[in-house]
Amino acid sequence: MDQAQLFEYLTGFPIRIFWSLLVFFLPVRKKERWYLYLPVPFLLLAALVGFGMAVFPLLGSLSPVTGPVYFALHYCLALAAYGIGIRLMCGVSLRETGYCLVCAYMAEHMVYCVGSISDHLLTRLGVMQGMDLEWLISLIVYVTVYFAFARRICRGGRYPFSALRSLSLMVLVLAVMFFLSIAVSDMGLSWLHGVYVLLLCTVLMAEEVRTAQQLYLQDEVREKERMEAIHAAQYEMSRENIELINRRSHDLRRQVAALKTLGTPAEQQEAIGEIERAVEIYDHTYQTGCRALDTVLMQEALKCRENHIELSVMADGKLLRFIRPVDLYTMLSNILDNAVEANQRIADEGRRSIHLSVHEKKGLVILQCENPYEGEIRMRDGLPETSKEDRANHGIGTKSISAAAAAWGGVMQIRAGEGMFVLRVVFQMPDAEADEKMKQ
Repeated sequence: MDQAQLFEYLTGFPIRIFWSLLVFFLPVRKKERWYLYLPVPFLLLAALVGFGMAVFPLLGSLSPVTGPVYFALHYCLALAAYGIGIRLMCGVSLRETGYCLVCAYMAEHMVYCVGSISDHLLTRLGVMQGMDLEWLISLIVYVTVYFAFARRICRGGRYPFSALRSLSLMVLVLAVMFFLSIAVSDMGLSWLHGVYVLLLCTVLMAEEVRTAQQLYLQDEVREKERMEAIHAAQYEMSRENIELINRRSHDLRRQVAALKTLGTPAEQQEAIGEIERAVEIYDHTYQTGCRALDTVLMQEALKCRENHIELSVMADGKLLRFIRPVDLYTMLSNILDNAVEANQRIADEGRRSIHLSVHEKKGLVILQCENPYEGEIRMRDGLPETSKEDRANHGIGTKSISAAAAAWGGVMQIRAGEGMFVLRVVFQMPDAEADEKMKQ
């Protein structure tokens, strides 16, 4: 093997893996200034190729198996160099990095398989395969893998955390493919190897997509259960704290009123007035006929006052008493928290407002929340996409509202336009309450 052939062997695989790895690198969440680390893997690969150019000629004459073993080791070290680059540039774990590298090798082998099959077919037809066709095959395969696999399996910029089972299976399968490819190449049957390996890789990718979707669904269920437990605890704590605050605020009002009758100086009267105004926020209670709704409104009213948001409520809470208090508290907390966050992004405090209404219409209970917003709201699968950077751990609120509504036979509807966001949840009124309404 001359120097030109050796250089081609040492650089060919790293170059092909680079394009394959790019498919799985694009959807991953990058670190800040990740591009500063971009030269690292290429410098490592340059050193690796230089080492191979110097050392391999000394090893090639030792044994017939020396070459394949060395190239296998060289390919593993090339993958390790890319792995170091991924770890430096992306916010992923070591296990995710390994998963990404194995997927990249699988995609690279798919390109090789398609190329072998097309080369065999064109040879049978008496047509030579050119470089343009090789690039076209690579482009088609990589674009297909990106949209059908990489982008679907990578969510929130991360690959599945529970990928150890998948990684072990894929490493085993790819190791078998590697040694089989050597065997069939010696037999001149690369095209046959390409057929069954292409089918195997396709099945593997489809199974990984299905497994990843199940894992993400399980994570969402666990997150929903965790949020419900937190909201249940918050509901009890908020209800007890609000009752305590109300009792204490009434006591303070009586004390302030008593102090005013003592004929204090004007400065003391002004100070007492300030205390009274400070207490006023805690003395305001809602009486909607539903304790869970009253608790949420009192809690959110404090947030609205702190953020200069006008909160208006026209709600018949008795219409919602058929919903379990914890579920109602969770749903309303998410609705109003989202509305408060949207208002906080509005610079003009005069525009900040939330209007919540609960009313009955033709046997339906309609819960509606309206609030202004700034910027653009993009919808996906009927739900607004989260504006927070950590998409993997946020965006659960709207899904939780929809799930809580569905659990009680309700349907959530969202409309956004002209700077106004409207969320509506429609329930079928329970039969007993509907009959009572008809009597009235």
